[in-house]
Amino acid sequence: MTKKFLTILSLLLSFTIGANAQEYNDNPRRIQYPPMPFFVPHWFITAQGGAAYDVGEGKFKELISPAAQLSVGYQFTPLIGTRLAVSGWESRNRYTSPKIKYKWNFVQPAVDLMLNLNTLFFGWQETPVVDTYAFIGAGVSYSFNNDDAEIANRRDDVEFQKLWHDYRFNPVLRGGLGADVRITDHVAIGAEVNANMLPDHYNSKKGKNDNRDWHFNALLGLKLTLGKSHGRTEGYVHEIPEPKPVVIQPRPKPQTEEFVDVPIEKISFNVNIQFLINQSIIRANQMPKLTSLLNYLNEHPRAFVRLSGYADADTGTPEINMRLSNERVQVVSQYLLDAGIQDWRIRRFAKGDRVQPFNIPEDNRVCICYVYDPDHPEPQTFYY
Repeated sequence: MTKKFLTILSLLLSFTIGANAQEYNDNPRRIQYPPMPFFVPHWFITAQGGAAYDVGEGKFKELISPAAQLSVGYQFTPLIGTRLAVSGWESRNRYTSPKIKYKWNFVQPAVDLMLNLNTLFFGWQETPVVDTYAFIGAGVSYSFNNDDAEIANRRDDVEFQKLWHDYRFNPVLRGGLGADVRITDHVAIGAEVNANMLPDHYNSKKGKNDNRDWHFNALLGLKLTLGKSHGRTEGYVHEIPEPKPVVIQPRPKPQTEEFVDVPIEKISFNVNIQFLINQSIIRANQMPKLTSLLNYLNEHPRAFVRLSGYADADTGTPEINMRLSNERVQVVSQYLLDAGIQDWRIRRFAKGDRVQPFNIPEDNRVCICYVYDPDHPEPQTFYY
């Protein structure tokens, strides 16, 4: 009697666990999708002021001078931006023996490539309190008003070996770090430090082995964001009707290769939107992928995307998995439609569990987004 009771109990537990793995509801399902954020490319303007330091002979405080910088930039993606920065004001240095202080003025336009460190290390955030960045750039320095050095060079005991007159142009390589503290969606307070490498002529003196001259800036200022930097899709309720009965054929062996309606070598890139078991809700950690996909489609109006939905063959039934794969395709499609992508640019395919593109079962709970771009048929590097 005891043996029969344990057998019945074991069968009941097995049935309960299997049913909970992926629940199937005969009634129509209602799935609530909350509003989801996405990145919007935008322009920005930054005005900064502070102090500059020129490496040279003399005490630190003797080589400090005022500095300013005005820049206009564009943030292409959550990770990459660029700007045109114009800095300048005054530089100071000192002749060693005899001790002579001198100064000159300069204006330095440069183009910088900017990398958002928040996105690089933590993923894109809709409204971060502190936004950090690094940059590298190149430009040209226009130096003028070198009267102090010219007057000092007239003395018998002074010789500036690389003295320049009237004005001089010098190439510049530069890099730095910065941080912006958000006040509103359009206003932030920022701080930046940067280093600028110039030829040895910059300070009119000859360094050892014709060393490069260095000019450093520490700046504070305001950053104004022009237009929107982010948006949100509209939340909605998605009703999924009861599926029609289907005849299930014997399941073929899992395929590891995805068959597409365009040759595989024509794919520009693809991203995989992963889902949890028995779910078709986009998680926050998948949003950077969707944001980068959306940005590419906005920047390349002839590109289109093929959405292929899958489910894990190790759980659920073929009917449930076909329904899940379709839901996963629909929620990604709806996100793109809400963000302004035209319907004709989206192609939708639900694969269920008959095709398993990945060897790890849980990786097959996915919607793979293939992008075809006739203007860029070669595979692209894709950041998210």
